Amino acid sequence: MEKAAIYHRPESEMAYLAGKNQFRIRLRTKHADVHQVEIIYGRLDRIKQQKLAADREDMEIIRPNVEAMQCILKTDLYDYWEITIPVKVRERTQYLFHLIGDHDGELLYDTVNVRPYMADFLEKATPFNTPYYQNMFLMHSNPEWTKHTVWYQIMLDRFADGDENNEPLEKARWDLDKSTATNFYGGDLQGVIDHLDYLDELGINGIKLSPIFASYSNQKNDPVDFYDLSYMFGSKELFREFVQKAHQHGMRVMVQLPLDRMSDMALQWQDVQRLGAQSRFASWFKVRQFPVQVPDKNEDPNKYYLTVDGNIHMPKLNLQSPAVQQYLLETARYWIETFDIDGWEILNADEIDQTFLNLMTQQMHSIKADFVVMGQYQHLPNGDLAKGYIDSANNVDFYTIIHDFFVTHQLSVTEMISRINDALMKNTVYTNQTLINEVENFVTPRLISECNSEEDLARAIIAFTFMQIGIPSFMYGTEVGVTGEDVPANLAPMKWKDEEQSSSMLQFMKSAIAMRREYADLLNEGTLEWGQLSNKYRYFTLTRKYNDQKLFCLFNFGYGSVKVVIPKNSEIVLSQNLMEDENKIAQNGFVILKV
Repeated sequence: MEKAAIYHRPESEMAYLAGKNQFRIRLRTKHADVHQVEIIYGRLDRIKQQKLAADREDMEIIRPNVEAMQCILKTDLYDYWEITIPVKVRERTQYLFHLIGDHDGELLYDTVNVRPYMADFLEKATPFNTPYYQNMFLMHSNPEWTKHTVWYQIMLDRFADGDENNEPLEKARWDLDKSTATNFYGGDLQGVIDHLDYLDELGINGIKLSPIFASYSNQKNDPVDFYDLSYMFGSKELFREFVQKAHQHGMRVMVQLPLDRMSDMALQWQDVQRLGAQSRFASWFKVRQFPVQVPDKNEDPNKYYLTVDGNIHMPKLNLQSPAVQQYLLETARYWIETFDIDGWEILNADEIDQTFLNLMTQQMHSIKADFVVMGQYQHLPNGDLAKGYIDSANNVDFYTIIHDFFVTHQLSVTEMISRINDALMKNTVYTNQTLINEVENFVTPRLISECNSEEDLARAIIAFTFMQIGIPSFMYGTEVGVTGEDVPANLAPMKWKDEEQSSSMLQFMKSAIAMRREYADLLNEGTLEWGQLSNKYRYFTLTRKYNDQKLFCLFNFGYGSVKVVIPKNSEIVLSQNLMEDENKIAQNGFVILKV
């Protein structure tokens, strides 16, 4: 057995509370190298003492617990083993790993070494320990409602124009003008209210809005005032009405929050430009030198002050300033207490100080217990999520895997499965359940465009995504065929005319969302098992199980058709390109069966 591949890390995604008095333990070994793994656990320290005092007749006999671990997932490099054991309050449980190979003997793994397994192992072993728990609190997990949510991302200016009284000064033609970085289409809150029934019929129960604050840009990523709502979207009274009506439709409301910047038109920044270091807001921004000047076109945009992505109109806030922290926390509280929103999505969360992020998350929870703080990241923050610094995040790893396998064909089936399994094993189960599986967002190309306008491929990707652990999310208009490459083309206005919509996409999305919501518990809580596959013909099967429920899936992304046998005791939940009379699935086809 390859000793260097054997790995376990206490108090991490490999060792954590999985419920009251339940502790989940993982072990990693080299792929196809270990035949069986047993965990030896209990009060091993007392058993040692018992052996040293073997001559005492009144000594209670204590024996270690020995149970077999289950191999739950495999990658091209490693196998992952898992078990859940009972633990007690205010008492540490010690544990060791007993590894059995096919041909080369047995090993004992403890905190110090990997050594040959011997009958007197307890006398020499240094066991791992579970943490000392004063209370059996659960590992950080999100409110139950999040597990059943399908998020629908709306850029307000591009969804629907419901009020002609709050139009921008220059308005683009909805069905004629191409989306640019600076044009406005006039979408507003009334437009969303007018289409809540449409979203309800689609099956949506989570609306994620682009920033809503007063701003001069069409995306509102550069707030002039965090307390103020953009006049282009309507009044605050209308926003309250929107949240109330969304709740009446069973929909949660999340708003994107650009926490790390303000507009160069904000009063605070204007004061800094006018008074320099003497301004009472001088410490609010990351100023490099006074007096503050606007860099020339040929100069470094960050010469005088730090900016967001080199945009001189978005000076970065100093989030370590107590005054800035107080201002942002108060405004975040204001929108929850006044309008009852259900979540914030923090933009550029990679660059937010962890301490402040944790403080904000805890304060939001104190106002509304089931509130969710999500982060939009470029790199997945495994530690932040596991420790509860933030509630949720976009699943960066998953998006990359989707792109590399389904779109660019950089991965084989085996490599795709290996990378998904590896990503799952980086986190606790609870963390994986909180991650947002986005197939697209405001800064990526549209899914259908990524698929070269092959709608059946886009539908197959969505079906695959809906079968994974985590929370699915897609952009407005994908359900009717809205396309667009990079920003700003991906932010085209919603298609509302029947003749412009893809009826096949719309019908599919209704069915897919209904399936996801019906089987939400299975898909978030259940096991994931990969079955038959072919790298040459690019097909694979997977099975999801939870209690007495079981879903079997076959996906085919090869050029030819794949034979499928549908058992008599099964029910087709969702399918595409299925030729039932020939028992075959064509390219980009799939079948999901309730067995």
